[in-house]
Amino acid sequence: MTVRIEAKKLIPGRGDVIDDGIVVFDEGSINYAGPAASAPETPEAEVVKTETVMPGMWECHGHFFGTYTANIDEVHVLRPQLGAMRVTADARRALMAGFTSVREVGGFGAFLGRAIEEGQVVGPNVYASGGTLSMTGGHGDFHGMDLETARHSLARIVGEDGIVDGPDQARAGVRRMLRVGARVIKIHASGGVMSELDDPQLPQFSPEELEAIVDEATRMELLVAAHCHGKRGIMAALEAGVKTIEHGTYLDEEVAAAMVESAAILVPTRWIVEFLIREGEKRGMPEYAKKKAYAAAENHANAISTAVSKGVTIAMGTDIWSTGLWGKNAEELGFLVDCGMKPMQAIEAATANGPATLGPQAPDTGRLEQGLDADVICVSGDPTDDVLVLADPDNITHVFKGGVRYKG
Repeated sequence: MTVRIEAKKLIPGRGDVIDDGIVVFDEGSINYAGPAASAPETPEAEVVKTETVMPGMWECHGHFFGTYTANIDEVHVLRPQLGAMRVTADARRALMAGFTSVREVGGFGAFLGRAIEEGQVVGPNVYASGGTLSMTGGHGDFHGMDLETARHSLARIVGEDGIVDGPDQARAGVRRMLRVGARVIKIHASGGVMSELDDPQLPQFSPEELEAIVDEATRMELLVAAHCHGKRGIMAALEAGVKTIEHGTYLDEEVAAAMVESAAILVPTRWIVEFLIREGEKRGMPEYAKKKAYAAAENHANAISTAVSKGVTIAMGTDIWSTGLWGKNAEELGFLVDCGMKPMQAIEAATANGPATLGPQAPDTGRLEQGLDADVICVSGDPTDDVLVLADPDNITHVFKGGVRYKG
């Protein structure tokens, strides 16, 4: 069936907002998106009237783990079967909140995405990494257990072990993620907050290991996403050819210039920092993580502001990993605005910039344009005036994914 959306405001994802806009789509593809005055006649179409129409949003850094606490070690005592059941509800929450695409960078996403494609689960398009690649003792290792137990536990949870050392193991790690259907390769290029013994400011992986990972991923037409807090880790990742930097906590003007030069994308995930500072302690965040989170929080906001002012391309991501929190994803847009983005820049980060975080795997979504996939949402309110309109799922009145209606 042809659908015709008549909106007071059409947000194309990239480019100027159109007053009195029309979007027409049929069989999963957009036929027209533009001013009402130029729209084709569609007498057979179902008409939807709305205040705002825009592309479905992208969550570019999330985790479907099915855990409840602010302690990532919970994944090792959770039955993965139960976690997998829980994330089916999280997927639905994300879609109902207007997120038609999720780049999932570690968790059950590779399997969840397949179940959604099969039509067994209602949820967004999921482009997952499977597991994540970490050096021994790195952020993706689990320091409270012996190494073999950590390897076994990772394989039990996400399907494959991601702890690798040396260029040959690094290549093999990429190939193991291909076995579970990876659409992006996720690595840990610096220490992290939620791991016990490593320092977020110190780099992880040698240049040779990073280059091997990027080379192997590139041959498979996959982009590499690098968890990076510290400057040295960010710069090493960029030099190896990594194209998305996750978090970027200690990014400065030199890093920003390098990212612009290499056309790398920042996925800053301010949401998780704010959440851990506000609620982490009562949700069981470990003491070691609390100290690191507080140390990073202020610098992280400054880093995002620097990236915005220097023209770094930014894609929206939250780092949500707990079940029940999915659906709050668009709260990140308010934090991006707090860090210097204009509302339309933040909306572009959540729409048009999303597909580029997959590189050659990028789908034809994120914009309202003839010929692109009909991932479209209708909004009660004007997010160009207040982006937090998008943060309330009740304001997302209609959701179409691939032209199929899931809400409204």
